[in-house]
Amino acid sequence: MELRGNMLAVSEGFGQVYDCGSCGNVHVQMGPVSITLDPAAYMKLVAMISTSAANFELWLEQRSGSVEETARTRNEVLR
Repeated sequence: MELRGNMLAVSEGFGQVYDCGSCGNVHVQMGPVSITLDPAAYMKLVAMISTSAANFELWLEQRSGSVEETARTRNEVLR
């Protein structure tokens, strides 16, 4: 039997994303969790996660700056 699927991404020990080649959907598997999405829904998921990753990175930078500012203020008070 010929394999018709396509592995789109693999993160060893975390999960994988693949097209099985038979149902027309994209399968996302992370540990014991597996979801099957039609291609349009998969692309919406990708866009949503990309946006959240960018926002999360900005939030971490802001939080880091806030922590650094608090530490700087404390050091000035202690002097």
